Amino acid sequence: MVDLADKIQDLRKQSGLTQNDFAKKLHVTRQAVTRWETGETTPTLDTLKAMMTAFKLDANKLFDNEYFCQSCHMMLSKTEDFGTNADSSLNTEYCSHCFVGGAFEDYTTVEEAIADSVNYAEYAGMTKEQMLSYATENYPKLKKWAK
Repeated sequence: MVDLADKIQDLRKQSGLTQNDFAKKLHVTRQAVTRWETGETTPTLDTLKAMMTAFKLDANKLFDNEYFCQSCHMMLSKTEDFGTNADSSLNTEYCSHCFVGGAFEDYTTVEEAIADSVNYAEYAGMTKEQMLSYATENYPKLKKWAK
């Protein structure tokens, strides 16, 4: 899987821009671009939206369907799906429902998360029984719940 840092660097290079020119186009510092490209930090959601607008990108260009929330297993494919860190940067491990501003917004136990998952069965195209089975199998393996 190509990570976000590599995709940002590829986007910049394919656009024929230096880090400084890329930064100017997004109204950020060159140092910010360097930190994104090395994976030290991630852009804020607003910056990612500006990047997609400036370079006429679909969110799928930056985010693979390989990203899943490590709390609820939701697929993360759009900018709005990703959670945010305390500094408003994008969090690529957790969704916007589970992780906001650097803190978890969801359940305190995996059992609570599994029990609530049946409420989203129809949205996921599953029966409640299928969702319960799926959640019971997969949720305990996710980063937040794995021991």
